[in-house]
Amino acid sequence: MSVLIITERNDIHGHALIWALESMGVRCDRWSLTDFPEQQRNSIRISNSLAEPVCKVAGLAPSISYTSIWLRRLVAPKAISGRLAAADVEMAQVQAQRFAEGMRTVISPGSIWINPVGTRTWSTSKPYQLRAAKEVGFVIPTSLFSNDPDEIRAFYREHRGNVIYKPFTPAFWKDRTAGGLRGVFTSRLTEDLLAGDDASFTSCPGIYQECIEKKSELRVTFFGSVYQAARIYSQQVASGRLDFRSDMKGEAPMEAAALNASLLEKCQAFAAKLGLLHGSLDLIERPDGSVVFLEINEMGQFLWLEQRVAKMPMLALFAAFSLEPSADFNLDARRPNISFHDYLKSEAYPAFQKDWSANHPEQAMPFNYTE
Repeated sequence: MSVLIITERNDIHGHALIWALESMGVRCDRWSLTDFPEQQRNSIRISNSLAEPVCKVAGLAPSISYTSIWLRRLVAPKAISGRLAAADVEMAQVQAQRFAEGMRTVISPGSIWINPVGTRTWSTSKPYQLRAAKEVGFVIPTSLFSNDPDEIRAFYREHRGNVIYKPFTPAFWKDRTAGGLRGVFTSRLTEDLLAGDDASFTSCPGIYQECIEKKSELRVTFFGSVYQAARIYSQQVASGRLDFRSDMKGEAPMEAAALNASLLEKCQAFAAKLGLLHGSLDLIERPDGSVVFLEINEMGQFLWLEQRVAKMPMLALFAAFSLEPSADFNLDARRPNISFHDYLKSEAYPAFQKDWSANHPEQAMPFNYTE
């Protein structure tokens, strides 16, 4: 048995899974596009005389058959030679991107993908997520996806100013004045913002939603039919009240949570509708105990849950799941006797920290841990 992870070199989830599987005696390879194409020599050979395409990827055994392929982080190829003329760089990047996309369709035929490549377009669409969640019985926040200033202002008035803004994807940039990184999380829409230049709205489409009153939040991660839920008391920390991710210090109390039968059924129906074997849902628990669906991240971070709540066996679960990936995967006595805390105490973790610091001198490690 063997597993392939497609991810960035400095992804702690990929690094921890490699350590976990190798501890179990299972081969685990990583394919990163961060240094492609300049520092990788890859090829696909197809002919009438070959039963299957022959793929050669730098660092991987030729045409190895993997049990599963974890499509963890799908970064665009960026390593373009500095010897190219500046006008040619964009074309080279496009060709490298298309080549990588093509290779993913033929590498290791018969492998089970986590998640199937074809599900990504739908599962990452925020409008489609809300529509699907509503269809399986979830309550959803009234939402507006727009770059029309008039629509946004009207939505704000309809909800009497009780409106939040969210970006479609996490947004971070370097602060050239103060140093370090800045990020955009969920924030309140205000009269002052609405009175600003229309270009701020037209140039940058966003997600606008009614602000839902919270008692707590649920982070629900599933591996096949195994569901693990954490309750986050985000309202007890000022920085996390609108978005628990902005609680960068992790000060909000957390605990493992049990899903009642009705909520579990909705989660399972939603995962099936999107065709996902694995993912992380974000839900709101209102003061009256009812639950509101926010979104799903099909490749959401999950090791931070085990770091905060040790009884949640996230790394062991995913290691076992990667060897038997299916919608019916269930937990049994064969769960490996490893944990994320074991990884953090191993020699592998300091090596990861050193590599991260060398490649991300401006970021504390790991910056986007709770995505």
